[in-house]
Amino acid sequence: MTWVEMKTRGLREEAQGILAVELCMADASPLPFRWEPGAHVDVQTGSGVVRQYSLTNLADEGCLRLAIKHADDSRGGSRWLHQQLRVGDRLKVSAPRNLFPLQPGVGPVLLVAAGIGVTPLLAMYQQCRAQQRPVQLLYFSRSAAHSAFIEQFQGDPAVSVVTGLAAAEVGAYLDQHLPAWQADSQLYTCGPGGFMASVQHLAAERGWPSQALFQEHFQAPVASGSQQAELVLARSGKTVTVNAGESLVDAAQRVGVTISTSCGMGMCGACMTGVVSGEIEHRDQYLSDAERVSGKWIMPCVSGCTAGRLELDA
Repeated sequence: MTWVEMKTRGLREEAQGILAVELCMADASPLPFRWEPGAHVDVQTGSGVVRQYSLTNLADEGCLRLAIKHADDSRGGSRWLHQQLRVGDRLKVSAPRNLFPLQPGVGPVLLVAAGIGVTPLLAMYQQCRAQQRPVQLLYFSRSAAHSAFIEQFQGDPAVSVVTGLAAAEVGAYLDQHLPAWQADSQLYTCGPGGFMASVQHLAAERGWPSQALFQEHFQAPVASGSQQAELVLARSGKTVTVNAGESLVDAAQRVGVTISTSCGMGMCGACMTGVVSGEIEHRDQYLSDAERVSGKWIMPCVSGCTAGRLELDA
């Protein structure tokens, strides 16, 4: 991965527990890349870990804007950024990648967000408005104090910010307000897994076809194999049993083989490992469809095997 050194030009508390970060080129030159709404970047933090954050702005602004939630279970990414990052500090950032693009079209767009899931949808909203494309944003948040971008949304009839609802109440609200599908409409959702599953389920009940539904997880599914498997580490000459629910990385570590990782969520590509043989159960968000079909690569921090044996080049 190619890294670009960028300077922290601005920091502010966007909402309770959410830090807004503005990055520009360290030498004040124009950005060396562009992106479309839904894109994210990898960020190397000072704690040594790599994390992925959605870009909340459009490329023509000449800077990168991020909104980072301080995760309660942070392993050094968001915690370091919230507590240690200062204006003027340098960060290494990847070129933007987009696994959640806004699809072309002129039909209505419905954006449904929960919590920090609003970050990739903000740029989509801005793009639709700029293109005069019909768009509505439904944003669920814990409270007004926890709601990011609330000042931008204030008084906008196309945005509904719903705060303070319990999980069951969110489901009831969606049941009342999620519209039936109209031709050429698209629905994008981002937030906790259970929330997105509810949105998708209700949308399907209202006639939304699967090809009109798009979602992005901020976290890949954790290793959840229900059966043991044999992991062969070809270069190291070792074999280990992967227990049910254990990651390939953790199993390899038990026999002294370290597979380098960073995000631990199948998003950054740091643990990408060659596959010698075996059937792969891909759970990452990094590999392309072509790379998955090839069967040559795996993200062992989250992915596993569908049969009883997997051999890796490790």
